[in-house]
Amino acid sequence: MDERLIKLDDLNKNLKPPKELGGAFLPKGSPKQFDFMFIAEMPSMGVPKDISDLGGNFNVSAPDKFLQRMMITYGVAGSYVTDIVKGGDAPRRPIKEEIQQWLPFLLKEIEIIQPKAIIVLGKRTYEKSFRPFVDPLIPKEIKVDYVFHYSQQGAKTNAEVEQRFSKVISKMRNGG
Repeated sequence: MDERLIKLDDLNKNLKPPKELGGAFLPKGSPKQFDFMFIAEMPSMGVPKDISDLGGNFNVSAPDKFLQRMMITYGVAGSYVTDIVKGGDAPRRPIKEEIQQWLPFLLKEIEIIQPKAIIVLGKRTYEKSFRPFVDPLIPKEIKVDYVFHYSQQGAKTNAEVEQRFSKVISKMRNGG
């Protein structure tokens, strides 16, 4: 077993489910890969109540399935997907103190994964939660960009979300 997987497992054992969730390699069953890492904002405990399955927070809804289909289509299936804040609550935006509380945990995940690229799920998450708190603390050789959040129904069409996803993955692969 890859040493990184052991370290991630040990790190995630410190969390207290169901309210605190670590990351998952998605889609479930895909060969794990470490070049790309996806970061969302915080777990939403809105649906469903049983998140005991691997990848619980990222494997519960039609939008989650859409994200995973895009990951397969654009060759990043098996990537690690995690949140900035690990404590789940009703769907909402995290406050500064929550981000700061969980930042050491996220930085440890990044240190273990050693991704070549980080893709933030959501432009607002990128601008308000990632750039001010996380970005200054990660190694500069890691490329960073955002994609539209895959649950942006209404604000963006699935085609717009997928187009941005495709563009960012391609740019990251080609050194951009």
